[in-house]
Amino acid sequence: MSCATLRYSPLIVLLLAVVGCRNTTDDTPLVAKVYQHELHKSDLSGLIPEGVSPEDSVAIVKNYVEQWIRQTVLLDKAEKNIKEDFSHQLTDYKNSLLTYAYEQQIVNQLLDTNITAEQLSLYYEQHRDEFLLHNAVVRTTYVVVPLKHPALGKLKNMISKSQFSDENVVELEEVATQQGLTGYYDIETWMPFYNLQRAVPIATYNESLFLKQNASVSVSDERFTYLVRIMEYKVSNDPAPLDLVAEDIRALILNHRKLEILNTLQNDLLEEAMQSDNLKRYI
Repeated sequence: MSCATLRYSPLIVLLLAVVGCRNTTDDTPLVAKVYQHELHKSDLSGLIPEGVSPEDSVAIVKNYVEQWIRQTVLLDKAEKNIKEDFSHQLTDYKNSLLTYAYEQQIVNQLLDTNITAEQLSLYYEQHRDEFLLHNAVVRTTYVVVPLKHPALGKLKNMISKSQFSDENVVELEEVATQQGLTGYYDIETWMPFYNLQRAVPIATYNESLFLKQNASVSVSDERFTYLVRIMEYKVSNDPAPLDLVAEDIRALILNHRKLEILNTLQNDLLEEAMQSDNLKRYI
């Protein structure tokens, strides 16, 4: 194989510096040559993705060849001046690649990626203290109303009810939409409190105290009154809501399953080697 595998990765550059690029018996046309190192047309096979225009294809090839030339010039000089033996590093790296590829093959075959809502919830309940919030989060709804809008009073009364349910959110959205007002009604989604502050001019130096004391908020600027209802909140150092950390938990469960597969694989292979009398310990 020629030096066409020379790429941008410093690791590949190191490997080629050790192995070196030599003339090959490749009889396809030469694309470039640096000292004794040759790049042939066959080395470019698979370089161009499907669907790429002719103009882009030419640009990709030119860029690849230019990078190959620049790195091969450096490689040639390194080969002549660096006498260090990298054989152990190369062997270790090859072994790591092989074992990783095999482990991935086994994991891909055996890993169960199905995670139920019950499994997510159970993991969450068992590890709540590992998912503490750094900032307050809220489930909220709000409406933006021009200062002298005729529906402002009605909307204020709606947002400040002592009991405010999901049905009230639906009613609020219907009234606001009929009046052509903008608002936010996705009460199922948790948002950072600071995101709410970006949409609504709420000023506070103690977000925890503010949220504990204010279920509904009416705040105005030069043009609008912002009517806000806090449906639910969690403050800093509270366990994060499950919805916010579900994907993190999913990744943790999958990683635990992968580790179990790999641990079982290693134990099985050790047992196989011992049973076949192919494992000897001399220390």
